[in-house]
Amino acid sequence: MRKRTRHIISPQGDKGDNTRSEELITVILLSEKAGRRMKSYGPTPLIRLGDSTLLDKQIEAIRSVFINYEIIICAGFDCDRVVKYVRDKYARMPIRIVENQIHHHSNCCESSRLCLNNTTNSKVLLCNGSLLFDSRVLSLAMNDGSYVISECEESKFSNLEVGMTIGENGHTNNFCYGLDNIWSEIVFLDGEPIIETFRKIVSSVDYKNRFVFEALNNLNKTKHKLKVVSNDQAPVIKINNIKTYHEVRKNYAGANTKLRNP
Repeated sequence: MRKRTRHIISPQGDKGDNTRSEELITVILLSEKAGRRMKSYGPTPLIRLGDSTLLDKQIEAIRSVFINYEIIICAGFDCDRVVKYVRDKYARMPIRIVENQIHHHSNCCESSRLCLNNTTNSKVLLCNGSLLFDSRVLSLAMNDGSYVISECEESKFSNLEVGMTIGENGHTNNFCYGLDNIWSEIVFLDGEPIIETFRKIVSSVDYKNRFVFEALNNLNKTKHKLKVVSNDQAPVIKINNIKTYHEVRKNYAGANTKLRNP
């Protein structure tokens, strides 16, 4: 019997390596909120970075890593513009948009719930939708097991604030503001049991106005564990306020070079 492989991306090696499997990966982008003082620039997925939008950059990274994927975008602010953009530019791609109609009165746990209810897949990559990330970050640890990515490289644009404590076994213990091990706001949930447990957590009324890291703290109390994978490839940039956006846009050529050529 042929030994099964569960690689989702190509193992490191020649660029011509085609050993990737066809396992479906669901990538969720939580993009329901406008950045602070950024409403005049439109919805977060459509903010301009050079000749492209943030969503274009995210899709480019996703397509370069995964063979078989679906993208679920949770939109809220100015949702109609996001829908039109995706329909016009990505009509042939496996992208769905879920609208959080109460985004003014809820938070990313509610958006996570809506997206998880929109897929039956057992491999989910959950990302903050305001992140500018390199494809190598997505490919850090795509193998068996659930994990979070810690942001180890320093970047003056990173804007990431939530840290985590890590146990001796390399699993997360707690997420909180002000801790040293910064979380990249990317989490991979591998398997129906952990996804269903997480879905039940964010489906609680108590979590409608909470952040994803608070739900992950609850997940840490269950039998399901999250490994920590260090990002030693390229910085993740969170664009969630006008100051950061102007800095990234003004320095985009240099920031893009830094992302792709560490």
